[in-house]
Amino acid sequence: MPDTAARRIVYLDIVRGLSILGILFVNAVAFAMPMHVYINPAISPLGLTDIDTAVWWVDEVFFTGKFITIFSMLFGVSLYLISASDPDDLPLTQRVIGRRLGWMVIFGLIHGALIWYGDILLLYAICGFVFFSWRNLEAKPLLVVGSVLYLIGNGIILWPAINDGIGVIPEPSVPMPDLLNPTIELMRSGFTGSLRGNFTMWSQSIINEILFYLPVTVGLMMIGLGLFKSGFLRGESRSVTYAAIIVLAGASLTLIGGQAAVIIAEGFPAVRIMGLYAIANEYLSIIVSLGYVSTLILIARTSWGLKLLSPLRDAGRMAFTNYLLQSLIMTVIFYGGRAPESWGLGLYGTVGNAGLVPVVTAIWAGQLIVSSLWMRAFRYGPFEWGWRCLSHQRWMPILK
Repeated sequence: MPDTAARRIVYLDIVRGLSILGILFVNAVAFAMPMHVYINPAISPLGLTDIDTAVWWVDEVFFTGKFITIFSMLFGVSLYLISASDPDDLPLTQRVIGRRLGWMVIFGLIHGALIWYGDILLLYAICGFVFFSWRNLEAKPLLVVGSVLYLIGNGIILWPAINDGIGVIPEPSVPMPDLLNPTIELMRSGFTGSLRGNFTMWSQSIINEILFYLPVTVGLMMIGLGLFKSGFLRGESRSVTYAAIIVLAGASLTLIGGQAAVIIAEGFPAVRIMGLYAIANEYLSIIVSLGYVSTLILIARTSWGLKLLSPLRDAGRMAFTNYLLQSLIMTVIFYGGRAPESWGLGLYGTVGNAGLVPVVTAIWAGQLIVSSLWMRAFRYGPFEWGWRCLSHQRWMPILK
């Protein structure tokens, strides 16, 4: 059994491992279809079968908004732990954490512009710079200010659609082929075509992503650090506290599930998906996320549970590597496919929600196995190691 200090980090690694896998389930549709279909599955060029609808419901209720919430909270904790080794009198540009965030900006630009337009690294790096000056607050003010930002941020995300549908795609009854087919054809063309298509979607969405999601992301980072400092994320809260949160998470899932059922029953009304019908998911996802965290902590408190969750721990230790590998694997599967620049399988626009389940499951299994094998011999994942070397400006040991 690890000592108390080591166990605290193990809890974070296990939770991070679950979140990086869960994020892929949500992102899968955005890899395989135009973003419009990700927002509203009813406009899929393949149609929407009963199985597709059931998969969408599971995604909406148990995955969407939950694992990105966990990942955002843990990112705030990570920045705090990393910055603790820096002297307080150094300016941010001369700190390890400053260089780390600076390189993250570069990684985010490369990942978003050249690999997958749904990148979160750039947003996280910018939020990290904003969050940095708040890191030394005590748990209570972090939780209060973070919660206010979370509430306001979600309001900013929801308000345009609640108000009048600004920026929301047309209703499903509007013919969509002229909107979707050019993107599908471009992403299934050669390397330069898919590269151009990805860059176009990234350049059209990145500014709005930063403006709309910065407040809620910074808020979640503050909440995560507040929960860490209070002992919750360190596994130091009482079992009854974790159990109570699990009960609240169950109630929240019931409300979110009912909301999703209404969306299905009304035929996926486009404006409402992003507006009034998204309120429960936007605001209650954090409770569900904390329910997931509580469940993992309670399991990991036992010897058998800690061993059972060790693959998640290893996946969490190399979350950056796994995130980038998910993008590389999914783009190879769905992008490209045509001569003379054929490079991928070119399945973009041909796989629906249900068809993505075995793809995601296979990647989950592969990443859990590879992560466990890799971490037996190495201190860090390959991308984590490179990032660490760049941040510290020297070669870091990687072998155990």
